[in-house]
Amino acid sequence: MLNEERIRLMTKMAAYEAGEGKENLPVKQYYRKDYVGYEMLKTFLTSTISFGILFVCWLVYKMEDMTEFLRGRDLPELARWLIVRYVIFICVYQVIAFIVYTRRYKRATASVREYYTTLKKVEKLQEKEERL
Repeated sequence: MLNEERIRLMTKMAAYEAGEGKENLPVKQYYRKDYVGYEMLKTFLTSTISFGILFVCWLVYKMEDMTEFLRGRDLPELARWLIVRYVIFICVYQVIAFIVYTRRYKRATASVREYYTTLKKVEKLQEKEERL
């Protein structure tokens, strides 16, 4: 005989695995520190590339004024100006990444915990059925 509650729980679990679980289950393979660190490293690389693209866009925009800009400032001062802005840009992105990925990890952990609780219920119902 079919156990309707077990079927309902298994359907709920299958829906979770197909939807939200695709993102949450792999997250739970890592410790929080490792997951957040890995994502922050990816963010560092992508934000460095983004800064480079923005800098190139700025150079193209200021192409006409570039000769005056370079005459008015010496290159070490320009390098300091660029490095300071790069460090600020990276720090802002790293703080945002830390907050976002820490929250994602916490949500994924809670979601996967609920999934495992449902899985235990299904196992208990199956054991109960087998005994009968």
